[in-house]
Amino acid sequence: METIITIGVIGVLLALTWATINFMLIKSNDQIVRTRAHFLAMEGVEIVKQIRQTGVNRNRETGFEGSIGKKNGLFVIGRQGDAFTLEEGENEVIEMTEEPFTSYCRTLQITGNSELLKEVVSIVKWGAPDCAEGDQVIRLSTYLADLTQ
Repeated sequence: METIITIGVIGVLLALTWATINFMLIKSNDQIVRTRAHFLAMEGVEIVKQIRQTGVNRNRETGFEGSIGKKNGLFVIGRQGDAFTLEEGENEVIEMTEEPFTSYCRTLQITGNSELLKEVVSIVKWGAPDCAEGDQVIRLSTYLADLTQ
């Protein structure tokens, strides 16, 4: 009888241990996915800052206006040679090639009535098919101003 009780107690402890380890692995993967999404949102904002600064460096008087100032709407990041560009569109799909495999969709929203001040919002979505917006969305925003005026 004691052997059966001991085996039962060990079985329960093993089941609890397995459930705890499984829960920790799932939470760890969720945190990796969320951290990647946060990084992609920050990267989007930083690329827009880089595009703005490259425009200003090339032409101090009209660089901001030419690179960011006249833009309003939804954009994705493009490349022209070794430089980043903003192209009209939304939901730039970014596939991860490492586990956990996840698809992200990034959109840059630029708004503002003035050509001297723009709000840039980097929106990253994941977890839903066709980039539909669900609970898993990260938004980071900043303001960019033309400081040459």
